[in-house]
Amino acid sequence: MSHSGLLRRYLVFFAGVLCSALGISLITLAGMGTSAVSSLAYVLTYVFPGVSLGTFTFLVNCVMLGGQILVLRRKFQLIQLLQIPATFVFSFCIDLWMSLLPGLVPQSYAGHWVVLLLGCTSLGFGVALEVIPNVLILPCEGFVRVCSQEFGWDFGKTKTGYDLTMVAAATLLSLLDLGAIYGLREGTVVCALTVGFISRFFCKRLAFLVKKPEQPQLSHVDVPAA
Repeated sequence: MSHSGLLRRYLVFFAGVLCSALGISLITLAGMGTSAVSSLAYVLTYVFPGVSLGTFTFLVNCVMLGGQILVLRRKFQLIQLLQIPATFVFSFCIDLWMSLLPGLVPQSYAGHWVVLLLGCTSLGFGVALEVIPNVLILPCEGFVRVCSQEFGWDFGKTKTGYDLTMVAAATLLSLLDLGAIYGLREGTVVCALTVGFISRFFCKRLAFLVKKPEQPQLSHVDVPAA
C-alpha cells in the first residue's frame, strides 16, 4: 500500500474516532442514559464525582487492551499498542464535546429525543469510519474481535454478549455503590437497537473513501504511433 493510501486510511479512522466521541457525548447529554459500551465508564462518574467520562473511558479501554494481551499472549502485535494514543484522542474528544455542547441541548423531553437520535446517528457513522480503513480499532471493540477470532465465536453474538456484560456490570456497580440505577435509561436501549444498523448502512456506502482510484485503460487509439 502506498504512503498516501495508508495516510488516507488513518485520516478516515481518526475522523471516525471524532464522530464516535461526538455521538457518545450527544447520547449522554440527552439525559436518557448512555451507550452500552460507555455504560460502565458513565456509572463510574457517579461513583467518583469530579472525574470525567473521558478519563474513565480511557481507563476502561486500557483494561480491554490488557485483556487483548492476556488472550493473545505472544501473538499480540506491538503495532496494536497504537490503540493507546487512539483511545487517548477518543477520550479527549468525549470530554471536549461534553464541555462544548451542553448549552445546545433543548430542555424539553422531545428535544432530548432529537439529541439522542442525532447521537446514535453520529456514533453509527463514526463506527463505520473506524471500521472501513481496517488499520486500527479501539480497545473495547478490539477485545471483542480478539475473543471472536481466538475462540471461534461469532463476532455479532460476541459483541452483543460484551455489551450486555458492560451494562450488567454498570447496573450492579450502580446498585451496590449508589443504591439505585444511574446512567442507564431508555436511551441505552435505543442506542443498542439502532447504532449497529446505522453503522452497517454507512459501511456499505462509504467504502469508496479508502479504495484506490482505478487507472484509466489505454485503448489502441490512445497509443501514440512510433
